[in-house]
Amino acid sequence: MATLWQKFRQMALLLPLILFGCSGGLAPYVHNPAEFNRDSPNFAKEPTDIADVAICYNSSSSTPQDILALAESTCAQFGKVARFDRQDLLQCPLLTPARAFFQCVPPAK
Repeated sequence: MATLWQKFRQMALLLPLILFGCSGGLAPYVHNPAEFNRDSPNFAKEPTDIADVAICYNSSSSTPQDILALAESTCAQFGKVARFDRQDLLQCPLLTPARAFFQCVPPAK
């Protein structure tokens, strides 16, 4: 009976890893920590302008080009261009632990 339980535990631990590996990793996404804060005056409202954007990503499954493309498309929605600012670690969920910050600035004329 103990060996059956051990096999079940092993499969329970390996299954999520196998499924994650088959999914091709996690795509980068825009991180807005206040998005679900119901006390925020902007809760459930689309922004009309942004000054910066934070992108959470996993460096094993995302390229710098993927991250920049997401930042550029997000800033472009407001007629701006993305300019890299900084990055940090472990401020996003565990599977996407890296975060890159971009400033959304008006395009050069």
